[in-house]
Amino acid sequence: MWRSITINLADLLFSVSEAMDLSDPSLVDHQIRTAYVSSELAQAAALNHHDAERLFTAALLHDIGALSPEEKLGIHMHEDLRPEPHCQRGGTLFREAFWLAPAADIIDWHHTPYAVHREHGRSLSDASVTEAQMLLLGDVLERSVDRNRFILHQLDGLRARIRKLSGTLLHPDLVLLFEQVAKREEFWLELVSRDLSRHLRERSLLRFINIDYPAARAVAGVLKDITDFRSRFTAAHSTGVASCARQIAEVLHFSGKDLQQIELAGFLHDIGKLVVPNSILCKPGMLSPQEYAVVRQHPFYTHRILARVRGFEQIAEWASCHHERLDGSGYPAQLDRHSLDLGAKVVAVADVAAAIAERRPYRDPGGQQAVLTALQDMSVKGLLEPTIVEALADRYNQIMDNVHAAQADDEQRYQARYAQFS
Repeated sequence: MWRSITINLADLLFSVSEAMDLSDPSLVDHQIRTAYVSSELAQAAALNHHDAERLFTAALLHDIGALSPEEKLGIHMHEDLRPEPHCQRGGTLFREAFWLAPAADIIDWHHTPYAVHREHGRSLSDASVTEAQMLLLGDVLERSVDRNRFILHQLDGLRARIRKLSGTLLHPDLVLLFEQVAKREEFWLELVSRDLSRHLRERSLLRFINIDYPAARAVAGVLKDITDFRSRFTAAHSTGVASCARQIAEVLHFSGKDLQQIELAGFLHDIGKLVVPNSILCKPGMLSPQEYAVVRQHPFYTHRILARVRGFEQIAEWASCHHERLDGSGYPAQLDRHSLDLGAKVVAVADVAAAIAERRPYRDPGGQQAVLTALQDMSVKGLLEPTIVEALADRYNQIMDNVHAAQADDEQRYQARYAQFS
């Protein structure tokens, strides 16, 4: 049995952070840059290692609660005048995983003005307040940078903007600390350098962590939530794919590590949809060819995100091949039956089955006949593996009953913890 795996925490956080900012050119590296500013402030303030690591973790994923690219862009462009919902969602998501939970308060407060902290009797002696304020300063500064102008031509305006916020949005002592950091031209040049991500990875405070399977599953749960919880129609989709894939794999005599990895692949197969706008992903009707082309990129980004995480290599392959087809007509790599292993073929069948059985804005959920007819038709056409379709068909009621039960739990969690912020 697979009792523990080693996952590089920096790999995981950097990869997801970068992916979350790929949906629009104005967002690229926003969270990486904000993390850099936050880490420079932490170093200047001589934060201890624990607090500095906690702040860096929060900064890398600080917009995790902005579940759609449109919401991220609205916040970035100052169009969102009520940023609190994405802070609350983000804090809730952070509390779902043990390695994020210590930074949840920072996420809760990363748009909270200093004046509000003061009204509630919170001071910089509270580590979470200090770190949230550092994150807020980094976020405001990064959003203020004009990406079309040379950075050293902007210094006076950027420093003046931060000074103007002293005593209202930002603690005066923190603004003074920023002034010390901002004196160095090196700070500004590094902020906009093309290899900032590599530089931060090399000096990263983040650790290798050894986690067992339940912890790995919790990690996957948080990552699937930031994609699936964008819509009530997809809130339990990846949970359904994971449950279906694991059960089919059991029928096919997968065991131990392979069973666990195929379940994780099901949870994470759609993480590449982070780059797809909600206006397309949740469109209540047929997609145009141009819109469909945007959607088709998501398995490519699923692989890019997961393959960078040491320990997730097999999971990345199985998760990213869920739209490949045996005749080579799938996407994004046009792999055929000879290039796809059994695990990839299982996830592909599970994805089709779960999707047809779920409600969508443009149709009601499909029943047993609809699901099996579609799967068998794709099998006959040489798109899906017949033995896998047969394995599902032979135990359809048992497998899908378990799928629906798992999805019901997920939907209940979505309604209880996240729907209020939608």
